[in-house]
Amino acid sequence: MQAFMLYMSGGGVQIFSMGIVFMLLLTPFKNVAGMNAAFAPFAPASSNPTSWDTLPLQKLVYVACNLLTLSVGLWKCRSMGLLPTGTGDWLAFETRGQKSRFNKLHSVSGVCLLPRCLAMHYILPKVGRTYILGTNSA
Repeated sequence: MQAFMLYMSGGGVQIFSMGIVFMLLLTPFKNVAGMNAAFAPFAPASSNPTSWDTLPLQKLVYVACNLLTLSVGLWKCRSMGLLPTGTGDWLAFETRGQKSRFNKLHSVSGVCLLPRCLAMHYILPKVGRTYILGTNSA
C-alpha cells in the first residue's frame, strides 16, 4: 500500500509527497519499537510474549521488511533531491586553503620567478619602493 501511495505522490517536492515520504520514513521506526506488542498474540502460551527469544525468525523477517520500507523511503528522498548526494550539496562545509603569496609568479614558461617574488614582497618594500609587473615605481 505504501509503495502505491509513493508512486501516486509523484516526484516533485509538494506537501502531499512530503507527507507520504515522512510517513514512509517514520513508520519503520514505530513498527520496530512496537514489535513485541505486535507479536504478543502469536506467542506460544508457555513463553513470555514480550521476550526477544519468542518467535525470533519471524521478528527478524519483520525487521528486514521494515528496513526495506526505510530504504524505499530513502530512495524516494534521493529521487526527489532531498538527500545531499552530490559534491555541490556539501560546498558550505568545505574550507579553502590559504592563498599563496607567490601564486602564478613561481614559473612562466618553465622559468622560475621565485627570486623575483622574494624581491617583490620582501626586499623592495623595505627599501620604500614597489615593484609592479616588471616596472619600478617610486
